[in-house]
Amino acid sequence: MMWGAVQAGADRPDVEAEQGWDAEHEAALFLDQHRLDHCPDNRAVILYAIRHPDSALGREVARRTDGGVRLTSEDVVALRPLLRAHEEAGAGQGAWQRDLGVQADRLEALTSDARQITSDFTSDMAALSRAHRDATDASGTKDVAALIEQLIARIARTEHDLAQLSGDIASLRDRIETAPRDADVDPLTGVMSPVGARRLIAELADQPHGYGLATCGLDDLDVIEARYGRSVADNVLRAFVATLRQACEGVDIIRWQDNLFVLLLRGRPLAHLALMMEEARAAMLARTLRLRGSGEPIGAVTLSAGVAVGMGVPMQETFDRAEAFRAIASAGQGNRVVSRA
Repeated sequence: MMWGAVQAGADRPDVEAEQGWDAEHEAALFLDQHRLDHCPDNRAVILYAIRHPDSALGREVARRTDGGVRLTSEDVVALRPLLRAHEEAGAGQGAWQRDLGVQADRLEALTSDARQITSDFTSDMAALSRAHRDATDASGTKDVAALIEQLIARIARTEHDLAQLSGDIASLRDRIETAPRDADVDPLTGVMSPVGARRLIAELADQPHGYGLATCGLDDLDVIEARYGRSVADNVLRAFVATLRQACEGVDIIRWQDNLFVLLLRGRPLAHLALMMEEARAAMLARTLRLRGSGEPIGAVTLSAGVAVGMGVPMQETFDRAEAFRAIASAGQGNRVVSRA
């Protein structure tokens, strides 16, 4: 899928770990790469497809861009009904989303107000400085005093508006954190959850030509979290998933739990999965993740994986073999892919 390079930051090897690869940024890169206008309609289609790659819309975008094909404006127009279908399906439970939309609009307005106040304050301070410099008599001093009173009043209004802005941000954060989520999708990375993959898992034993299964995770993610905090660790996980998507096109990715991911390959030569995981390992090692602000690199981030093949057997049996291989791969310093003992 052509957008894999966008999500993995192929054109930007230095990724700010604290900022991470958020969907908004990925959507903007995708639109630029495909030479699409950044209008709200185009952005909404691409943003949803990036956030929900396993949805009907996400799969259709993947199909249309398979092999490096550029998405056209006509393609986006044809894809909009899929987005509307999603929106209509969620209309019955969308009250909280509408509330968040109203709150977001209010925050945008307050932010604009705060910027204007700051700009006006700077201008007034410059005027005050000039008035003080030019004041040579009692009349001039009186004018300066009046201007100071105006500035005091403006500062009070600014404090009030900024306090309201802070409160609105806190309220919005609480709403987002407590909002209902789609149980089929992992909210952090956007890949399938075990719940969302249940039907896929149930059908694996019936695959006529078998299936490939890989389990993988980042080496030393706990060390990264302990040193830099949970938010940085989460963004490293997002960068990891973006790398998997780029290297493992056509593979179903499931966030099994925490730092453990399961990848399933069906309908293609099974040896391809081990090669894909090697490509993902090399790509992850080559990435340079830096902290925003200081620019400090967080060091090499590596993955370890185990790959197994299942022929007419349930997923659990193949999963256990893949996990045994992953244990071998992660021993020592990790950074390995093991597909046979």
